Amino acid sequence: MEEDVLAGRDAAPPPGLGGGMTAALGVLIFGFGAAAGFMFAFTGLGFADNIADIFVIVLGSVMIFLAVFGLLFFVFRKRIFRRVFGFAEARLEMFASPLQGVAQGAIDRDPQAATTAARELVQISLARFAWISTRRWIIGSLTALIAAMAALAGTALLFEQNKLLGVQNERIDTQIAQAEEQTLLANYTVQLAEAARNAQLVVEITDIAAELGRALDDQGNGDGTVIGAIPVLNPLELDRGLVMRVSSASRATKPYRFLEVGTVAGDDVAANWVAMQRRKDDLPQTLAAIAETFDLDPISDKVRLVDRPASPERGQLLLSLLQAGVRETEVLTFFGTDFSFAFAPEIDLFATSFQLARLSYADFSHAEVREGDFGGAFLSNVRFRHADLFGTSFSSILGESVKPPFSTDTDVYNTSIIGADFSGAMLTGVSFLGVNGNAMNFDGATLVGTDFSFALIPATTFREAVIVNATWEGADLRSVDFDGALVVGADFLGRVGEAAAPGTFRADRFELEEVEVSAFADVTSFLRFHDDVDALVGDRGVYRVRRVAPFEE
Repeated sequence: MEEDVLAGRDAAPPPGLGGGMTAALGVLIFGFGAAAGFMFAFTGLGFADNIADIFVIVLGSVMIFLAVFGLLFFVFRKRIFRRVFGFAEARLEMFASPLQGVAQGAIDRDPQAATTAARELVQISLARFAWISTRRWIIGSLTALIAAMAALAGTALLFEQNKLLGVQNERIDTQIAQAEEQTLLANYTVQLAEAARNAQLVVEITDIAAELGRALDDQGNGDGTVIGAIPVLNPLELDRGLVMRVSSASRATKPYRFLEVGTVAGDDVAANWVAMQRRKDDLPQTLAAIAETFDLDPISDKVRLVDRPASPERGQLLLSLLQAGVRETEVLTFFGTDFSFAFAPEIDLFATSFQLARLSYADFSHAEVREGDFGGAFLSNVRFRHADLFGTSFSSILGESVKPPFSTDTDVYNTSIIGADFSGAMLTGVSFLGVNGNAMNFDGATLVGTDFSFALIPATTFREAVIVNATWEGADLRSVDFDGALVVGADFLGRVGEAAAPGTFRADRFELEEVEVSAFADVTSFLRFHDDVDALVGDRGVYRVRRVAPFEE
């Protein structure tokens, strides 16, 4: 009977897990790696393309591994069970013989037979349990992986959808950029249409210039006045109809934005900058140093409009008046002539009086202004960028000093010069006495002998400027910024604080650092100063102002 019960068992004792199982495990791991490598090679996907693809490959490889493992275990299960448990298979009916042997051994009082039968029962039970557990593990793992693959499929689709949305967003961004460019071009068209309308008035300006020329000839034949070599036309003697034509033309021409030229013909620095562009590939460091030194922008071929509306026609009308010898504009201003937004860069204003003139937003960048009088004028946001101003007055004037035909009954005509831009300008002997000049810009300018007495100039900046012998008596200097300015004398801050209107200047926001006189040469505007620098400085020394505290705390 013992031979029948042990029919499914080898004669040799079970060796346990030995070298054969290790070799089989190595084969299975190699198979998993080969499956994963095959799928990567077959799909040809990159790791950076989509993380969902990597998940799909890994889970697919695991499924292949489990399927191969389950197949191998099913095929070789008898050999595996025989090696591990001593049985090739473990059916339920096989449990009867060991149980019978245990019972018979107990009846016969044979411990050895009962123990042997019990051992066989345990081996059969373990074999049965191992087969059932393995099947459940394989089936459960495959089921879980299939469910994971199903869930991951939605995730993969979401990744793909996000990828397509990214491409769509890029195309939308391109479309938006093209729409913005189209809108910009449409704006160009509107602005240039206004330019075309104003161009029709150039004929009227030309006729006015011809009339002014004839008036100059008539006055020259009589008692015409000449300043130096420049003839002066007396506006009080002009035909009233001509004066009204000038006023009407100035008001008919409207400011608009036109194409920006980008350079100024008379600016030698800009001219050299343009000339050096052909060597930009050979001398990139040199051009970078020039751009940094002179604060130059890269030259662009992109078409663009000027940064704010302006009127070249009004600038041309003003130039025609000056060329005809009109040096006093008060009569024209009295009858409504408006030079606001006039675009007249590089204009020469020699001994010209603009008392009470309307010049807000006018652009006189790179202009030469000598002995000019802007008393009581409206100069809000006017531009004198990189201009040379000598002996010129922007001071508010007393009513008794105003020129006819304006009334002398008014006590004071205040000059409104709010937001005026003098950046990079050279100012020598210029007066801002009593002006209303909030937030003016003198950054990078050179100011020699400039008078700010009793001027309202809060929030004005003098960054990186040169300031020599300026007058600050009674000036409102709230939040004025001198950061980086070069000044003369170690007592500069103390002198400004004592002279300024009480409580308007805080010297503790700044400190002084002594530098060499040669530091003046680092300020581009100072290069146009030709007087004796040593005599100007004397033994007082040159100092750079540094701001060490914020304006708002």
